[in-house]
Amino acid sequence: MLNRDSLFDAIGEIREEYISSAGHLLGYQEEENMMNFENYRRKAVLRKAGRIFLIAAVLTCLLTATAYAAGLFSFAARIPDADETFRINWTENEGGYLEWKDAKLALTFPDTPESREVEFRLGWLPFDVMESMPGCHPWEALSMDTWFTRFASESLFWPENRDRLPERYHDKRYENMGQAVLIETYAMSMFNDGGAMLMLYQTPGEITEEHWDNLDVLRFSATQHLDAVPEYNVPERDYVFNFILLSNPEEGWVVEICGQDDMEILQKIAENMEFRTTGKILTQKDFPNKYLFIDVGQG
Repeated sequence: MLNRDSLFDAIGEIREEYISSAGHLLGYQEEENMMNFENYRRKAVLRKAGRIFLIAAVLTCLLTATAYAAGLFSFAARIPDADETFRINWTENEGGYLEWKDAKLALTFPDTPESREVEFRLGWLPFDVMESMPGCHPWEALSMDTWFTRFASESLFWPENRDRLPERYHDKRYENMGQAVLIETYAMSMFNDGGAMLMLYQTPGEITEEHWDNLDVLRFSATQHLDAVPEYNVPERDYVFNFILLSNPEEGWVVEICGQDDMEILQKIAENMEFRTTGKILTQKDFPNKYLFIDVGQG
């Protein structure tokens, strides 16, 4: 185990040329930033303090790099066992709960005592925002200046509104699109004590981890096959859904951007979003469940 004494014993054994080399690597110039290194070497007390300062800087860089290499990331993704059970409170069901199995993905987070409620403003969309859009929150008097806690585009794809859509959405490959873009906000504190975001019906592909400024980011696509429904003349079909999840571990919130639109479209939306906290603090007691489903189109 690494303790204070063993750490400083190790520091004492680091050769001078390694420290000097590390100083160059970190941008410390001997003449400008080390108070003239030759004079500095003649003063033992200052020399020792300088060694500790440089070593501390080196250790900071090393520990930071090690933290990323060790996977210290606010998202943790796993594929649950098929028989692993997830229980949610559901007062409409006998017994007051429902149990789910065969989840395709579970996303978990470090326990977070408090989360700051977040809302967002959209800087870019591939279509115009209608003044009224059911499914959004808020859903009336909308514009690109509106601050949302939820944005849903399905009303744009209702038959009566399709003529509002840009020409690209009239292509045949979009004819079954029902939810191009869905954006939802969550409190990380909701998922304490083993809670998780669950994907039940859509199967994820390769998951990419990224870091944007102060945000941890997950990107992946998921697929779902639906069998034919002959009595309604509906053929079998395959769907692809794209997901980008943003997490701010310092403020304890998560934002999900997902839908049937292209990943490049969703990424441009995500990169142009603006976030702000409302001042409201959320804890796990504010939520009836510690699990939720993130499949597009599922409740």
